[in-house]
Amino acid sequence: MDWSKNEKQIWSSIEKWEQEYFTYVPTDFSRAYVRTFDEAMEKLSPKWRDKALHTIDNLLFHLHSIILNSQFQQDTKQRVLLSAQAMNADVAVFEDIADCRIEQLRYIAQHQVAKHRLLSFAQGGLSGAGGLLFLGIDIPASIAAHLRSIQVIALSYGYAINQPYETMLSLKVFHAATLPKEHQQNAWEKLLSEATEPDMNPYFFDTDEVVADQQWTRHLVGLIGKGVILFTLRKRLIQGIPLMGMVYGAAANYQLSRQITDFANHFYQKRWLLEKHHKE
Repeated sequence: MDWSKNEKQIWSSIEKWEQEYFTYVPTDFSRAYVRTFDEAMEKLSPKWRDKALHTIDNLLFHLHSIILNSQFQQDTKQRVLLSAQAMNADVAVFEDIADCRIEQLRYIAQHQVAKHRLLSFAQGGLSGAGGLLFLGIDIPASIAAHLRSIQVIALSYGYAINQPYETMLSLKVFHAATLPKEHQQNAWEKLLSEATEPDMNPYFFDTDEVVADQQWTRHLVGLIGKGVILFTLRKRLIQGIPLMGMVYGAAANYQLSRQITDFANHFYQKRWLLEKHHKE
């Protein structure tokens, strides 16, 4: 079957996004930062470093599983199904969502993405308000919000996120989207290659896959750095309100949420198009 006009337009928009997004020209500051970071990591004891990365990796996987099995996520899955049924009378169960047109799926995904960006913006503002409680949970709350947004995007394109392979794939999408920019294109291509593998088993995944590797820890360090800045700004009050901290926290969270959701949205769009026309 030939591609529809909308599918061709969306494919072109994905290619344009890829060309723009993966164009990376490092600055002198970024080169110096990477060199300093790598040197600092190499000075750590390999045993301690590997143990720390393994612990973080396990925490990410368990956090991902908790979100996946939460009532909130089950309710979201039901809302996605109802949205698809409102646009397509042929949708009876969740598995039918993947048979919708791509423009319908994009609409559902964009609606969900908008809500998650707003939640991330609000969470960043609360963290910047200066309360030690909100600052203390900023990093796990931020990671949880981004993991949840990727799960919801996958659901919006009809992928049963509770299947073992889809569960691990969504975690790997999060990993790829939060890698340093110079490593993201390779991760993107690897994800697409794995996701469109014709012999892929939806009930199996490689348990040796690692998310919290040395490259990814630069993202974690960035989140810690954001927390330090928010802690510093909490005492700079404007009429008794830590406005600068709130603005910085909200803006930083929104920008990161936009980056991650854009990455995930384009990935699942391209995967859906490749799978549809491969089957045909």
